[in-house]
Amino acid sequence: MAFRPFQDPQLSLSALQDEMNRMFERVWHGGVSTRPFDGQAWAPPIDLHEFDDRYVLFAEVPGVGPESVEVTYLASSLTLRGEKSAPPGAGESSSPVRNERRFGAFSRTVELPGGIDADRASARCAHGVLEITIPKSAASRPRTIRVDVSEG
Repeated sequence: MAFRPFQDPQLSLSALQDEMNRMFERVWHGGVSTRPFDGQAWAPPIDLHEFDDRYVLFAEVPGVGPESVEVTYLASSLTLRGEKSAPPGAGESSSPVRNERRFGAFSRTVELPGGIDADRASARCAHGVLEITIPKSAASRPRTIRVDVSEG
């Protein structure tokens, strides 16, 4: 069967661009070495979700203790920094047969699209997933404006 991507009505250029962006993001920060480009050996993959009243960011940080992660917010940028240490004894007198896991310092910065209430932000880590909840500021939440009926 021949590949004809533009004959499928479900596939648009926008969908193709979105998929390419996801692919590059997975390659760039998904466990492969990016050292020549951003100076770090790895960075955790993230998801950012928006709700009416908050943003929630999930970051995969298996093997990284909560005490090894720093979360900061400055001028609409949320930054995660930390370090994943190699297990004790790794590389002492062995020759790796296969190396797929990455260790070392990491940093990820995410631009949040709206105003937030940084003083009420919270973070928790369970089962290797860091969950950061960032409430939106009252001014940036959607509001409904009642429309009155006037005679005249």
